[in-house]
Amino acid sequence: MVQPMQIRAMFYKIGSLQYISHLDLVRTMTRNIIRAGIPAWYSQGFNPRLKLTFSLPLSIGTESECEFFDIRLTEPMSLDEIKARINVTLTDEMQITDVYQSERKFSEIAFAEYEIRMVWGGADASVAERLSELYNSPLVLTKRSKSGDKEVDISPYIDLRSCEYEDGGITIRALLSADSANYLNPEYLIKAADSKLGIKFEDPFSEYYTIARREVYLADKITAFR
Repeated sequence: MVQPMQIRAMFYKIGSLQYISHLDLVRTMTRNIIRAGIPAWYSQGFNPRLKLTFSLPLSIGTESECEFFDIRLTEPMSLDEIKARINVTLTDEMQITDVYQSERKFSEIAFAEYEIRMVWGGADASVAERLSELYNSPLVLTKRSKSGDKEVDISPYIDLRSCEYEDGGITIRALLSADSANYLNPEYLIKAADSKLGIKFEDPFSEYYTIARREVYLADKITAFR
């Protein structure tokens, strides 16, 4: 019996596809892998399913340049062909950027780098400074978990890289804890801006925020996960 070969694919999900749920993403990618004719391994039993494992689930409304999934092959196929075949079935807003073999486990992901863009009428350089101070100081918020809501100081989970006023809005770049025990959703930075500084986005035509995951790292905050 041939042992299935595990491969990893890196892909981006941007534009309107940021609004599909993780479950919809799994269903979409599964269908497209089947449509592409990839010789994927299925689970055994009465209801066989394509074995597909994703890395960090992405919150609805967040774009990403560094999503991953692992798949097992039952037959040899070149990595370039796998990438080309799947990409034909996808849209421009979601494409495979690399296919390779890796021994790293998704549990090794410790930090995720985000870029948050906030645009509203009160944005200026002084507010950027206040936000920078906020994220670098003790910051207690109500954080949801499987065990229930509790008050947590989220500042240890934030490594702020920059917070600048530019082009009429404020751009925040930060590494956030992404391991299973201390995962911090980037939405909490928006929540903190609202609850602590009163920053709100009330006009849907001119005021908004965007979140994009740019990279994921190992515990050293330097080595990109692959």
